[in-house]
Amino acid sequence: MSNKKVIQYGAHFIDDSDIEAVNSVLRSDAITQGSTDVKFGEKLTEFTGAPFAVPVSSGSAALHLALAAIGIQKGDEVITCPLTFCATANAILYQDGTPVFVDIDPQTLNIDWQKIEEKITPQTKAIMPIDFRGHPAPLVEIGRVAAKYGLKVIEDAAHSIGSSYTNGNRSYHCGDVKHADLATFSFHPVKHITTGEGGAVMIRDEKLFKSVFNMKKHGIDRRPEMFDEKKRIGSWYYDMESLGFNYRLTDFQSALGIQQLTRIKAVKRRRREIVQQYDKLLQEIEEFTLPYEEAHVDSNFHLYIIRVKPNKRFDRYDLYNYLQEQSIRVMVHYIPVHLLSYYRQRFGYKPGDFPIVEKYYEQALTLPLYPQMSDADVLRVVSEIKTFIASR
Repeated sequence: MSNKKVIQYGAHFIDDSDIEAVNSVLRSDAITQGSTDVKFGEKLTEFTGAPFAVPVSSGSAALHLALAAIGIQKGDEVITCPLTFCATANAILYQDGTPVFVDIDPQTLNIDWQKIEEKITPQTKAIMPIDFRGHPAPLVEIGRVAAKYGLKVIEDAAHSIGSSYTNGNRSYHCGDVKHADLATFSFHPVKHITTGEGGAVMIRDEKLFKSVFNMKKHGIDRRPEMFDEKKRIGSWYYDMESLGFNYRLTDFQSALGIQQLTRIKAVKRRRREIVQQYDKLLQEIEEFTLPYEEAHVDSNFHLYIIRVKPNKRFDRYDLYNYLQEQSIRVMVHYIPVHLLSYYRQRFGYKPGDFPIVEKYYEQALTLPLYPQMSDADVLRVVSEIKTFIASR
């Protein structure tokens, strides 16, 4: 194994201001169930333009709460895409719903909205598109299909905080719930902002907001108007209005999220600079298909994924192993959900069911991309790729 500096595919970015923000909460009276998580939610609504936000303990928790809030239950179907981390489909199963997969668009790698309608049945209750790699899903078109059939839309925006798109003369932000009923974010360390683990549900409707807010804390409601001096009911009193979960985000995690959010634009700008360098330096390699971005999209580029075309000299596996040996930690995103053992055994999926996503998976390779990468790091990644190709 190489002794060279390790370049990860993604990495968190913590500075002194983040540490101080967390420390200030740790030195305070409330490190959880205080007011900082509420402030974080307010900052998220300011940034995205969504009416409501509920910070929660993880992106998976956000997905689960969103599905629970719209009442997904046994027998209900939710249409989604197999090109995602398994958490997306798993959340449907948590509610005893059934995930129904639709193949991807070969260019954007997002769900092919033109194939959605053929999968709609009387049991369909929602559509859950994924903004894969930060590129917004076709939310406008999906919203029209959903409206036609009276379906809810949950945008899995785990990759896309800071991404935007235009429709006509208007600009929209991923997570603003203008073309969805709810959206979910993830704040895992490799995302644009991090809270360690964490996520958020962005919500259009106040009733759904109240439902998500209560469910994240065991379904418990505790309001001052519940206390009654005449009935000798004091501030200990609470009521449980629904079956909920412990999906709270701590105050010190929320403090980190607030501080991280202040530099998200700079993080996005640096990522796009790196993408431009990759595009320029890799465009001459005929064995690669480089990432595609639609003209109306301004992606945050959560992931930079090349596809290694079939050729007689090498494949994705060869390149992956070589770069790993050079301490360049490339990755593959993702194994299509329908090919995972659990889904194959439970639902009978098999190779060939979704040929476009399977072809993508056989060729995909995620190159390092994070804001701390220097120009020299980018050049090293490209140099090692070209060295490998020249040796074949």
